[in-house]
Amino acid sequence: MSKIVYAWELGGGYGHIGAFLAVAKQLQQRGHDVVFVLKNLEHADTLLGKYGFSYLQAPMRWPVIAQPPAINYAGILRNTGFNEAGLLARAQAWKTLITCLQPDLLLFDHAPTALVATRELKVPRALFGSGFYAPPRLSPMPTMLPYKKFPEKQLIDSETQIVASINAVIDRLGGQRLSMLADLFDVEQDFLCTLPELDHYQQREQAEYWGPAFIDTDGLDPTWPMLGDKRIFAYLHKDYKGLPHLLEQLRSTSCSVLVHIPGATQAFLQKYSGANLHVSAKPLNMRQVGQQCDLVICHAGAGTVATMLLAGKPLLLLPMHIEAALTASNVVALGAGVCIPSEVKKPNYRAAVKEMLAHRKYHQKSAEFADKYASFNREKQDILIADRCVEMIG
Repeated sequence: MSKIVYAWELGGGYGHIGAFLAVAKQLQQRGHDVVFVLKNLEHADTLLGKYGFSYLQAPMRWPVIAQPPAINYAGILRNTGFNEAGLLARAQAWKTLITCLQPDLLLFDHAPTALVATRELKVPRALFGSGFYAPPRLSPMPTMLPYKKFPEKQLIDSETQIVASINAVIDRLGGQRLSMLADLFDVEQDFLCTLPELDHYQQREQAEYWGPAFIDTDGLDPTWPMLGDKRIFAYLHKDYKGLPHLLEQLRSTSCSVLVHIPGATQAFLQKYSGANLHVSAKPLNMRQVGQQCDLVICHAGAGTVATMLLAGKPLLLLPMHIEAALTASNVVALGAGVCIPSEVKKPNYRAAVKEMLAHRKYHQKSAEFADKYASFNREKQDILIADRCVEMIG
């Protein structure tokens, strides 16, 4: 039996676990032991416990410190402590943890420190996730803000500083130094789990797209409020600053509204639920939701967006960070959604919902996307990725 370690370091939500879960189950059925090393254990038992997967806490930077917005991947690494002395300790912790686990294969989901820490190990490695976690292999790496122009020298300087920090750690831990930041992603396989239209880096010239990875069959069957005509599904974060205002406006519509808010308390559920709006703290079966709803409201998480677009449903997007903002921009470019940026002070959610339900153009564009990728089969994707994992082990 081989051991496969799945490492997640940066980002939020439980999409990072859910994206790989179906592949992990495939590998488990073939007799392999899959261990999850996770940034956030909050949803680990709910998602992994019933399948018997082992999981551990990932080494991570603490506390999280507010930083200026990143303009490129080097900026993301700067904002997560790659220019600080603590990088060596975190990388050493990753190396110790992974050495103790003795894996036969390593998979990295937005885990740059783990990538640094394992450059010396003679273990096959693979990237897994959306395009945001695997930028184009260019030097300097392109800006993540295509609507803004930055001097090339600024991009080069930001990257040079981070490469120097990484190489200083590699000199202590062992492994091949980086000649450019893109060398960090020298692995045996890049499971780029998205589609070209949803890639965070639209300027990527060459890529092997495996298709979006998400979990859509686990969770409770959706129970919609009986009151209301059109059905709206909302997947929201409890820390979204506009959440109370949004729920109040949705409750005032003539729609049947079903809302999933992970971690919502019982008091919160009672306060905001109404005759036409139900709030669930537990995950829902997203495949059924996609089949039954007319409109989706979410924070532009890659998995939710892909699930609903493949179901042919338009989206009202409320991004909370740069990764989600890029996803939202792609959906808007498709004509399949509307974005309300986080900087809008008094958003009129009700008006946006009314406009999207009244105009068929959003439904038509999302239906066109679904038709284009009607042959995409997530279960087949899981098998193909598992096959490749086994091949790398062999």
